[in-house]
Amino acid sequence: MTFSASLEQISACLSGALRAGEIWPAYQPLVHLDSRRIAGFEVLARWTSPLLGVVPPAAFIPVADRLGLLHGLSLALIEQACRQVSAWPGEFYLAFNLAPSQFLLPDLAVQVQAAVGRAGFPMRRVRVEVTENELFHDNLVARHSIEALKQAGVSLSLDDFGTGHSSLTRLQSLPFDEIKIDASFVRGLESDSHSLKIVTAVLGLGQSLGVHVIAEGIETAGQAELLNRLGCVFGQGYDLGRPGSADQALVQLQRLGCHCDHDRPLDASPFQRLHQLETLYLDAPVGLCFIDTEMRVVSANPKVLHYLGLAGADLLGQPVAKILNQPYSQGLLEALESVRGGANLPPTQYDHLGTGSTYLVAHQRVSNPLGEWLGISLVVIDISERVKAELALQQSEEHFRRSIELGPNIAWAAGPDGAVDYMGPAFEWTALSSAQERYARWRDRMDPDDRERVHREWLAHLPSPRPFKTEFRILWPDNTWRWVRSQGFPHLDERGQVLRWYGIIMDISTEHRLERRLIELEQKIATLSGG
Repeated sequence: MTFSASLEQISACLSGALRAGEIWPAYQPLVHLDSRRIAGFEVLARWTSPLLGVVPPAAFIPVADRLGLLHGLSLALIEQACRQVSAWPGEFYLAFNLAPSQFLLPDLAVQVQAAVGRAGFPMRRVRVEVTENELFHDNLVARHSIEALKQAGVSLSLDDFGTGHSSLTRLQSLPFDEIKIDASFVRGLESDSHSLKIVTAVLGLGQSLGVHVIAEGIETAGQAELLNRLGCVFGQGYDLGRPGSADQALVQLQRLGCHCDHDRPLDASPFQRLHQLETLYLDAPVGLCFIDTEMRVVSANPKVLHYLGLAGADLLGQPVAKILNQPYSQGLLEALESVRGGANLPPTQYDHLGTGSTYLVAHQRVSNPLGEWLGISLVVIDISERVKAELALQQSEEHFRRSIELGPNIAWAAGPDGAVDYMGPAFEWTALSSAQERYARWRDRMDPDDRERVHREWLAHLPSPRPFKTEFRILWPDNTWRWVRSQGFPHLDERGQVLRWYGIIMDISTEHRLERRLIELEQKIATLSGG
């Protein structure tokens, strides 16, 4: 609905409206973006006139200032709001807007303190928002008013930061506790990289100075999420809550809860992170390098220079095509070009013939929150010793495997449940492709009676952690029946439970023949002795 009252009508009604209490406080929540709890409310003046209807603040605030009524309106609003919320739960704060002209009043702090005191609200939970203009420039009265408010326990917020109304000079010279990022930058956050950079810079500035930052004008969930990711702790806007009456604000406070931690924010600023990352970068046990969108080296730590055989060289600003111009670096250069084109490559192993070393290189494409490509991050790890160890292990395993395959005995292994999952190769069966096939062939060639007996013995023994031994007959590749002995040894954990069984099968046919021959001889001797 369009407001159509004239300035004369507004001026004529304004004094009476103040006396009649037609101007009332509306509360817009200031929200902790991570928890979505309410940290405070900004108190906004609203005028509902019986004659003019709903009068927008932009229409009556300038008139009140021109008529000299603004200060009285502000004090009435402060007292009324503080009285309304004094019994509400939680340590939330109230933020009030004061015009620059009000800071030229020598007793501003005294009057504000009196209004808050009459309402029974703590001064430490009052915040005054200031929009700086030319009245602040080198004005001792304004500076005195600000210092007096601070001494009374009031927190100060610099409103609309980033616009022409605020300056870095004032931020440096005045004791502000909070910066509010202007809504014009927040609106373009999801689509305009310039707005993103400005917001990121202001967040870093606030963190460096140890003051809280509030983003104004948050109208979408995407803006709130992105600001939270960027490190913005507090926000305000229609997506988080519209201005409403005291009853509406209390319902929202009870529903969302109160964020009561208003301590000095963590210093996670770019300045702080720069020093942290620089220390990590230089002392990292791996090679680190960053390449920009023009495929030039932006940073490279000493490790990566050593790995590439370029120790002592100044690579900053150099194209990677010039640095990796050796034939043995062609693979890495091609990988970087693929990542530049949008490929997502896994970490890759490269052999550097120049240094005789082997490296594992992770090449990660880096983008900002808007998806704009920023460059390529390289992490280089020297795996030369690991590669040598793996080669030695492979050779050792190959030697062991050959020894087992060519030996006279057959190895086997089983799980704790007794299921055989490995059977070594033997004789003509070595052509079989898997251990399971070899085990099946052994079972098929066992004497049927022995097969069932051995199976029963094995299952009966499994609960025991002691070694297992049995003997059975098997049809040998030359179609003769032979006796073999199978022995199994448990591998136990620290509690004495079986983790696996390892065993070996050996041919004992000769031993059996000798035993039978010995028995036969003993029987003959006994017969002769009896005769």
